[in-house]
Amino acid sequence: MAIDKEIPVKISIDPFQEVDKKKWKKMEADVKGFKKPGRFDISGKFTVTTAKWDKRKLEAQARAMFRYDLSLFASQVWQDFAPIDKAKNDRDKQKLMADFKNAVPKIQKAMVRNLNEKFEEFQEDIASGAADDAGELKGTRKGLNPAQAKQLGGMAKRMAAVFEGKFDELKKLKDTELRASGPEKAKATEELEKALVPAITMLAKQLDGVLKGIEKVLAPIKSTPAGMLKSIKKEMSDAAIAEYKKSAKELEAALKPMDAAIAAGKKSTIEALAKMKRKDLSSGVKTLGGSALNKIDDSASKLSDTVKAIDGKLKKLEQAAKSRK
Repeated sequence: MAIDKEIPVKISIDPFQEVDKKKWKKMEADVKGFKKPGRFDISGKFTVTTAKWDKRKLEAQARAMFRYDLSLFASQVWQDFAPIDKAKNDRDKQKLMADFKNAVPKIQKAMVRNLNEKFEEFQEDIASGAADDAGELKGTRKGLNPAQAKQLGGMAKRMAAVFEGKFDELKKLKDTELRASGPEKAKATEELEKALVPAITMLAKQLDGVLKGIEKVLAPIKSTPAGMLKSIKKEMSDAAIAEYKKSAKELEAALKPMDAAIAAGKKSTIEALAKMKRKDLSSGVKTLGGSALNKIDDSASKLSDTVKAIDGKLKKLEQAAKSRK
């Protein structure tokens, strides 16, 4: 439920919080007259529009955002101090110490300015709802990979080629058996039977592996619609909620023919292998298995187009959310 509430937030910051204690002690001991910079405050009011945010969470999020700049400040301070240890003489050392004491306030001033800017952007982010959208959009897009969706079809197509190639090999042996007579026929029959079982076993094993591989690649995409519907129950902007509802339906619709094609491909290919085991190597058997697998490729191509379109729309929303940060 949307709310409209102001929450005052005040954060007291130790500028040296990310400076290693041993390094701080060395700087304090080696640089005469150097005093550790005191704490400073950053404060402001947040206009929250969802119940997701309270004073504690806003402060924690702001502190987490500040750590990068504080770590950078710590690194810059240490870099300015490091040359003092390498001074060739006392005169050089005195000059470097003076430079160091002059540099620290300037580095801190730039750091504080950056923190204030980030804090203000964070306030705008919360007021606009962008913070709620960005995380959900990023998480959702992880499961939407158009290239992977396209890959599904390639896996099925390659399996179809393997099936058809092996079928053709067996068909040649079958044709030789049909043409042969007398002792040659017995030999041709033996050759066919010798090749038949290993070929069918190999195809069955590869088919199982490919279908499991397809399901594994498909799993993140299949879980996305449910994830979208779960996301819209959270605090998101109206634009993101509307897009999620629409996209979830579109993706579910595109997944149905894909599931049907996989089920049909599995059933038809198993049926084709059973016929082959009975030495039925007619053209209809080849079509039964090969066409079913190629239909998975057709469905995967359409699914990939849908995933690409949805990902494109969500990417624009995510970029818009990030631009408000």
